[in-house]
Amino acid sequence: MRILDIIEKKRDGIELDKDEIYRFIESVSKERVPSYQIAAFLMAAYIKGLSRRETYYLTDAMVASGETIVMDKFSDFTVDKHSTGGVGDKISLIVGPILASLGIPILKMSGRGLGFTGGTLDKLESIPGFRTQLSKEEILRQGKKIQLVLCAQTAKIASADKILYHLRDVTGTIDSIPLIASSIMSKKLAIENDGLVIDLKVGNGAFIHDKEQALLLADTMSYIGEKHGRKVTIVLSSMNEPLGRAIGNSIEIEESLQVLSNKTDGDLLDLSVALAAEALLLKYPDASLDELKLKSRNVIRSGQALETFISMVQSQGGSLEQFYESLKHNCIETIEILSSEDGYVQSIDALTIGKLSLLAGAGRETKEDSINHHAGVYLNKISGEKVNKGDTILTIYLSNTKNRDLCTKIAESAYRINTKIPDKNNIIIDIIRGK
Repeated sequence: MRILDIIEKKRDGIELDKDEIYRFIESVSKERVPSYQIAAFLMAAYIKGLSRRETYYLTDAMVASGETIVMDKFSDFTVDKHSTGGVGDKISLIVGPILASLGIPILKMSGRGLGFTGGTLDKLESIPGFRTQLSKEEILRQGKKIQLVLCAQTAKIASADKILYHLRDVTGTIDSIPLIASSIMSKKLAIENDGLVIDLKVGNGAFIHDKEQALLLADTMSYIGEKHGRKVTIVLSSMNEPLGRAIGNSIEIEESLQVLSNKTDGDLLDLSVALAAEALLLKYPDASLDELKLKSRNVIRSGQALETFISMVQSQGGSLEQFYESLKHNCIETIEILSSEDGYVQSIDALTIGKLSLLAGAGRETKEDSINHHAGVYLNKISGEKVNKGDTILTIYLSNTKNRDLCTKIAESAYRINTKIPDKNNIIIDIIRGK
């Protein structure tokens, strides 16, 4: 069967069989399909949709297009954690050390930020010397030694997905549930572990805006994972407001270190502990969730999680001493936004703050853009806190002065303040646990 026949079949809304999908993906990975035909296939899949079975075969074929990493040689239970991304999302930097400190290895391949959502690799690379590009051998060696690796996807992992993802980004086919699910799961399943916890962000600061769509994506990813023999838990968490106070790269590392040092609490700590407990529950299904949350919290209180994070940084060539020194000499213009009224912070718009951090220089609009690791936004006041007129509610760290006026204007629209004490909203919307 020709590639054109596969495209036309999908265009006409006819379900593709396993051999057709495998043939297409194998040809893509071997660069035998021109980009215009790949784009045509993606648009046909976007418009006509993919069945559960097609989505499973597509994921399976993308996993098979590259190498896999087997973790069962050095632990009886391994788990991976994934986030769909949001504003101020630094959860992996906290959950990874918690789980590794509790004897569950985390070998996590992370990505870079695009648009207003930050990337774990960009955050880690704000630590001087930190290496995100590791070989397969280095990943396994470090995983055995300290049980924690946060690195870039190797060139050979799910190689077909890289080609498809790039074209989805420029053909208007990003927001397809089957294509999103297969892209995420192909990279996760390429690392052969026992369990997977997914933090699926929902809200205006995430790419999934409503719960209905989130549940559909969760159901699709759960189906794919369980068909591959993985235990899967998906946590739907709110992204209508930024997570934590720091939005940027170096300042998010700094905030994560504050959490790991047991010096701060709030939604960032609560969600980190909840996700760690869900991962532990996959290994200990008869345990009390409250007990597992306490275990997760205690490795922060004891300093074990911080020690594990420091060991990972040192193992990957980073220097926290130089990191803290760089924070003092970042040479960035600072803008403080003051409150024009008394009251309580009712809400902070995540999308607005995300766009603000992008303009400040912390993010990139295209994959080729450079970023400033010290640029970003710090929320001096967060929801529920008392504000007096003239208080600094937000600080912007600018990488240059060209966006100063625009940043100031946008920042002033991010907060909603009035005299009423707001109700506290739950950071967790729903939890979908596998059978």
